[in-house]
Amino acid sequence: LQLNSTDVWAWNFRANMAIKLKRYSEAVDSFDQVISLDGSNAQAYNDRALILSGGLRRHEEALESIDMALQIDPGSASAWFNRGVILEDLERYDEAALAYNQSAVLDATHDKTWYRMGLVFAKMGSYEQALSYLDRAIQLNGENAEAWNVKGLIYKEKNQLSQAVSCFERAVAIEPARAEFKNNLREASEAVGANSTENATESATGNATAVQEVAENGSLES
Repeated sequence: LQLNSTDVWAWNFRANMAIKLKRYSEAVDSFDQVISLDGSNAQAYNDRALILSGGLRRHEEALESIDMALQIDPGSASAWFNRGVILEDLERYDEAALAYNQSAVLDATHDKTWYRMGLVFAKMGSYEQALSYLDRAIQLNGENAEAWNVKGLIYKEKNQLSQAVSCFERAVAIEPARAEFKNNLREASEAVGANSTENATESATGNATAVQEVAENGSLES
């Protein structure tokens, strides 16, 4: 760059090296140089948005950057996906769902898009819709542990504990090192056990009461 400060490839390379070193502000500065030299570089705007959001947590600036990328290339499924992630971080879930949907329209084969749609609808409390999107993600990629985990959380919220345990078991089988998945499985399994004990106690109490009522009515044979 000292020899040729207008080398777009070199500025891109510098940005990516800065990202690897977690020097995110320098990475943004390098992408700014790329954009100043090539204002139609949608990828630079996209990558800049990812660093602003994921690395620096400057979500509003990231949204402006990803919107510039989409102005240049509105047919980019990955840019629409990234817009959804940024809006999700901003807790603008309705808009995030629309962005993920547009990404899915452009590329219906990306399981992570369906997973994120499921996650957003779960956050909004629309559990049935969320489950349908998560199922789509799992159909595309049965090894999507995050989708299995969120599906389990929804079933747990709906008090469908056996289904929740099955989902968490799948998540743990795929990513056994994830403490979050193991904790969810343990809690759901304990809840199933607690429910079974409670139901057994209620059943025994109910049977005892019924027997006592029959005995008082003189209908039992000795």
